[in-house]
Amino acid sequence: MKIKKGMLAGLIAIMMSLSFVACGNEDKETMGRSTEPMTDNTETSEETEQTKESEPSEESEESKETEESEETEESKESEESKETESSEESEADGSSEEGSDQQTGEESSEGSSAFEVPVQEDFTPVEGLSDMYVDLDNRSFAYNGKVFTLGESTLKDLIDGGIPFDESDLNNKGNNLNRNYETSRYSATINDYVFMQFTFINITDGNMTEEECPLSSVRICFIYLPQPQYEAERNATITENILDAGNSVCFAFPLTLTKEQLLANSSEGAEQDDYNHVNYYIKSEVYMGRSGYHFNFDKNTDQMKEATISWLP
Repeated sequence: MKIKKGMLAGLIAIMMSLSFVACGNEDKETMGRSTEPMTDNTETSEETEQTKESEPSEESEESKETEESEETEESKESEESKETESSEESEADGSSEEGSDQQTGEESSEGSSAFEVPVQEDFTPVEGLSDMYVDLDNRSFAYNGKVFTLGESTLKDLIDGGIPFDESDLNNKGNNLNRNYETSRYSATINDYVFMQFTFINITDGNMTEEECPLSSVRICFIYLPQPQYEAERNATITENILDAGNSVCFAFPLTLTKEQLLANSSEGAEQDDYNHVNYYIKSEVYMGRSGYHFNFDKNTDQMKEATISWLP
């Protein structure tokens, strides 16, 4: 009985072990079957996730490209608009400059066409002056109707005749002057635009005071002359002062003398140079040097700027 019980127990143990083995195999098969779908699902989910991840990236790249293209187009349009604006501004500036140049040209042409050299109308020399503009035998001028002749009239004569000498120059009138010497220039202001200058010479063998010496040169000078580029008002002021000087100062020629007028009146002996000067000189019989007439004309208008008459015995 003990043996049967032992065998029965062994059979039961063998059967149980077989059942455990069978159950284990089923579990293994079940696990093997379930693993494949899970693997497929996993791969599918991974592909899905990759697709989901890749799609936004493609969209983002497309959107980036779109944005870049839009920005490029906008920058091109802005550059084109800037170029258009700059070209329009340059064209506007060019047109404005051309307009200003045209306006300036028109104004200058109007000013030049309206410009005329002033004329001392009804000019008649004071009695005692020469009929010729240049007369080496009668070198004279007049102030307030009184005639003064070079080589004859003295400084005292001119002072008594009312020449408005500068006071500082008159302080020298009592100074002694050696023989064969000439004084410094005495100046006289006629008005704001015209002045005169004078020198005197001692041709004696002894000393003389300066006021006793005869006149050796007279010069008239115009500080300003009318010009084509000046405004009409300024030219009018200059002309007024020149004509005003003519009311008191008179030479054998008008104060508004032009180079053409001078040569038409006194062509004989005229010496011209490159500086728009015209000279009429003769040699001195006593001293080394020459004396006569010197005219300086404006290079733009050919109007007389200054005239000097000199004398040597």
